[in-house]
Amino acid sequence: MLAALGAALAAAALLFLAFASVLGGSRAKAAILASAAVVVGLFYGDIVDAVNQYAGLGLTPVAALPLMIAVSAVIFAAVAWPRIDFSPANVVLNGIALMIFVVPVWQIASYSWQTSRTAHLAPAAVDEASAAQRSVIVDAAAANNTPRQLFYFIFDRYGSQPVLADYYGFDNSDLVGFLKEKGFYVASNSRANYLKTAHSLASTFHMGYLDFLTEDPRSRTGDWRPLYDMLKDHRVGRFLKSRDHKFIQFGSWWGPTQSNPHADENHSFGLSEFNYWYLRGTIVAPIVDALAPDNTVAKRLKSDLGQCYRVPRQIEKIKEIARRGDKAFVFAHVLVPHDPYVFGSDGRCPSVDQVERTDTEKYVEQVRYANSLIKDVVSALLATDGPKPVIVIQSDEGPFPPRYRSEDRSWLDATIDELREKMGILNAFYFSDGDYRDLNPQVTSVNTFRIVFDKYFGTELKRLPERTYAFPDTFRIYDFHDITDVLRDGTD
Repeated sequence: MLAALGAALAAAALLFLAFASVLGGSRAKAAILASAAVVVGLFYGDIVDAVNQYAGLGLTPVAALPLMIAVSAVIFAAVAWPRIDFSPANVVLNGIALMIFVVPVWQIASYSWQTSRTAHLAPAAVDEASAAQRSVIVDAAAANNTPRQLFYFIFDRYGSQPVLADYYGFDNSDLVGFLKEKGFYVASNSRANYLKTAHSLASTFHMGYLDFLTEDPRSRTGDWRPLYDMLKDHRVGRFLKSRDHKFIQFGSWWGPTQSNPHADENHSFGLSEFNYWYLRGTIVAPIVDALAPDNTVAKRLKSDLGQCYRVPRQIEKIKEIARRGDKAFVFAHVLVPHDPYVFGSDGRCPSVDQVERTDTEKYVEQVRYANSLIKDVVSALLATDGPKPVIVIQSDEGPFPPRYRSEDRSWLDATIDELREKMGILNAFYFSDGDYRDLNPQVTSVNTFRIVFDKYFGTELKRLPERTYAFPDTFRIYDFHDITDVLRDGTD
């Protein structure tokens, strides 16, 4: 936020000095014109939306630029031309500006103070394991077959083979057959442990369920930070770094996985979530798009082209790291087949074919593209010289059922079919020795690293029961309901 604020203040200062110079030192007029320019620049997207709504137009941000320039010229003339003392107007505007600044600062400060009062009462997200379990994790002697490289892939919202067949009419046996031919174990009936990415990944990296978060005072307000904290500092990363593995993270645009302060390398290939949404609403995005539409910055500021830029580069960089041969743990969060639905099955982006398709058809096309990425990266990882890596390919959650794509509907109202569609996930493991005795078709991601660490590092973590939890909505994210038996038995 500070970088954006600094840039806005710098722009305001330069505009003020420029207008003051042009107007012969009239500070009040210069301040008013600079304020108008800053408002137009920062709130350009909202202004265009308002014009379209009230004037019945359909202007794109780029198409609206000439109109906005014309209006700005009229404002400049109206302020600069008359021989009027604008000092009183400037005082009023300064008062308004002060209030616009003070109110959100007060809200931020008061919220931060209130949450900081309870933060020290929260259970530590990473370290609430019993002393005995922590000892097992930290002090266990490494086994002789410790892998040099571990690759953990999350292909976001990739449904299981039964989900794709039953709800999308798509036979995914081609990918499943490819993975099995390469020596993978594919858990055919695996389900997510939780409904949302943050919960799912937090439980995976914590190697445990999230019930203890209900004791965190912040959970009473639906605060997501306890989950996000767990994604930044987790047991899996700590353990592997203690075994001299580099921790390399490939993030998406989503803030909690875009980068990790404890990772040795972060690769996101795009803007941060804050900067993306902030710049998308300003005049910067349409100006860059109008002047240099093929520029990297212009592409990153578009939701579709940002994906086009990021996803292929993630895969290529991962293959490069595999060739480097570093002793490493690589976590990659790939937002495919997650929307926006811009990829065709052949990876064309944006795909013209996607325009005329339904959301279901678009999702299937991105599954096809995800399959090509998986085949590509798996083939590359297994073709490297030296010991074979451990590879885990999973999804954090399944696709959204139709009723849940457009609104935050309560999951307590979901049908059995909707829950099955949402919770069924892709889950595949590669162990070079082909020994999958600790796996079964129902294995869930909470046990992923328990199984890997027990097998390769000599720990004794053991598997937890395979459970699946739902919560009502995005405001009651810690109100966990065990739906394991509902999914298994098909009863309400």
